[in-house]
Amino acid sequence: MKIIPLVLTLLLASNNVLAQETESSKELGIEFSYPSNWTPTVKSDGYLLGSEKLEGFILIRVESYKSLKKMKVSMQNGIKHNDGTLLTPTTDLQPYGENALAGMYEGNVDEQKVRGFLIGKFDNATKKSVIIIVVAPETKFNQSHMDALKMIGRSLKFL
Repeated sequence: MKIIPLVLTLLLASNNVLAQETESSKELGIEFSYPSNWTPTVKSDGYLLGSEKLEGFILIRVESYKSLKKMKVSMQNGIKHNDGTLLTPTTDLQPYGENALAGMYEGNVDEQKVRGFLIGKFDNATKKSVIIIVVAPETKFNQSHMDALKMIGRSLKFL
């Protein structure tokens, strides 16, 4: 009887593996996987992903920092745009694997209170870094947002 739960677990796991897509850009020098229920749009400095099922977005930006330390300073300063967007870290940045940092952010986008989680990855070879942030309305931010971001963060490769 223990075989039935094992088979169900394997089926669910295989569905999750199949429910992803891969995006690659030689121009940006990155490749990553993302959940198939998110749709990427190529931007000049990265990607913007949206989902029909979840409110919010994922922004992936390729940046040039000379070191992991400089990337950390930038992440600690938060995100500010002329359109009124302001996101600031709510926790200290934590290591997220090798040459990567992560942390929670809160603020405003389009005059709406939002919550987000940011991962920054640095590549010593290319001196490039990628900032990946998922942002959703404060009351709608949930584990599905985090799962999508973590999939992208874990799969991201510098080309």
